[in-house]
Amino acid sequence: ASFLQVKSGEAPTKSIDFGDYNTADKMKAAFAEDPDAYIKETCRLDPPVTSATGVLKEVTEVSLAGRDFTFDPGLLNQYVLSMANRDPALYSSPEKFDPGRINLHRALTWNGAFGAADEADYPRICPGRYLSLDVTKVIINHVLGTSAPLNKYFGDGVPPTAC
Repeated sequence: ASFLQVKSGEAPTKSIDFGDYNTADKMKAAFAEDPDAYIKETCRLDPPVTSATGVLKEVTEVSLAGRDFTFDPGLLNQYVLSMANRDPALYSSPEKFDPGRINLHRALTWNGAFGAADEADYPRICPGRYLSLDVTKVIINHVLGTSAPLNKYFGDGVPPTAC
């Protein structure tokens, strides 16, 4: 998916370094090896949820572009999550596509750290995060003409009839 974004011109070529995954065959192999990690890394670089909203609970002072501002409680605001996924303090080579990252679970892709041990502690988390992975796998498997397990909890590639 990431590879195709660059090929189609949707993403600037300088935004993503594909490193060891610089061909379609290498991308397919990475997806086949660990579909969840492949999708999570793709979404770390280009997240489906780029921001979140909130309401200030107290007077808040911020500095923007060298100017200081004071905001009152109750102000509706929006904050960017996607830039945190490229923080060099958290990710070595943050522009590099690397589905083998050991801290990939820390990416703020679905309004929280998907799969982190403290995932339930996040104030917002996407209730459809597992479904979105499965839908993405079905689409990619269809395009590639392959089959990979949909969900690590079910393993056989066949979703249960009831949960």
